[in-house]
Amino acid sequence: MFSRVVENVLLHRFACKCVQIKQFSSLIQTRYKVPNDCDTEPSALEKASQDLSEFTPYYPKSFNLAGYVNSSETLQKLIQLNVDLSKIEKKPYYAEKLLKLDFDRNIKEHLLFLKDFVDFEELGSFITKNSLILSEPLEDLKIRINYLQSKRFSEDQIKQIITRNPFWLMFTTTRIDRRLGFFQDKFLLHGKEVRLVASKQPKLITYSLHSVRTNMFALKEEMGFEQHELKQLLLKKPRLYMISQKTLLERFNYIHNTMQISHQRILEEPAVLLSRNFRIKQRHIFLQKLGRAQYDPKKENYVPIIKLAEGSDTEFCKQYAKCNVLDYNLFLKTL
Repeated sequence: MFSRVVENVLLHRFACKCVQIKQFSSLIQTRYKVPNDCDTEPSALEKASQDLSEFTPYYPKSFNLAGYVNSSETLQKLIQLNVDLSKIEKKPYYAEKLLKLDFDRNIKEHLLFLKDFVDFEELGSFITKNSLILSEPLEDLKIRINYLQSKRFSEDQIKQIITRNPFWLMFTTTRIDRRLGFFQDKFLLHGKEVRLVASKQPKLITYSLHSVRTNMFALKEEMGFEQHELKQLLLKKPRLYMISQKTLLERFNYIHNTMQISHQRILEEPAVLLSRNFRIKQRHIFLQKLGRAQYDPKKENYVPIIKLAEGSDTEFCKQYAKCNVLDYNLFLKTL
């Protein structure tokens, strides 16, 4: 009986406190005009007056870009251009940047610009290799093209550069100018020769200059080529300055020291240094066994050293080994 009375008293006091709090809150809002939250927060159904175009759509996290295709018009249109999203998604940063772009607002103008330098059939492959170019300011891309034109690169040369090296346009004009100057100074190139190298192997211009210097040192100090011969190698096969120093030395040592091929013969056919050693070694040993390893052009049964690296086994056997390809295949099993 006593506990029931206590309970009623406590309930009465709590009710009085609630009334007092409500009265105090009403008095404060009236006197100081404190707005309610509902008066300041806009409804989700209200029409927005602000420009929200800079905000990108919300995409939940996914393991690959395929999960976004149904909800992204941008990805759908890129697929129509034969862009390989499976390769882009292997680089999370590239994929994240791509998802933030709107096709009409961010990509369309870039594609119209690129089509003047990249064939339409190659456009999908180009974007697959470097989708970041779609995030580059269009004005910057135009300035970089204008730079090449100012350096008297022809339209065909510019197309070759952009198509063969999708990352060229990511480099500022200052960096490109500095790199072109490096090759001109180190190899004593004329302007025409600089343009030839840049269009023939544009990836070399944006390649690691440390690797280029390393191969220059190896060719001159370790292999014995003269300074002017380094220039010849650059103009004929600029890719020689992009392979690893170890690989380059191994190939040269076998061709020059084992096969006794002179520097002059290598200069005439430098592509032989770009071939894998095992292929040259197999064919050379086979010719030795047949007594046909003759690489002097002034003598009979001459075999061009480049043919140790090029062509099918059937052609090699018919034209130079003078035997059936089956005999060559049997020989390979003995190695």
